[in-house]
Amino acid sequence: MARNRGQGGPIESRLISLFASLFFSVPTAAFIWLGVNKELAFWGGFISSTYLVACIIVFAVLALLLPQLFPSILGGIWRGIVRVERWWGW
Repeated sequence: MARNRGQGGPIESRLISLFASLFFSVPTAAFIWLGVNKELAFWGGFISSTYLVACIIVFAVLALLLPQLFPSILGGIWRGIVRVERWWGW
């Protein structure tokens, strides 16, 4: 009989997938933070690096809780980044 496998699994496999997802989520968070700061610098503002760390933590929690959905979430974020860059004219 075949075993049905859901999203659940041993904690080791979830932690391994979490660390693998950080390979993609850290640059994504950095691009978001740098893009926002680039636009705010034009207007004389700035957000601290605390927001960068918070964004990385949010991505890590999403990757841990939703391992099957996380790649789709990152893909949507990257498509949004590209749309905003085209809109701003970079």
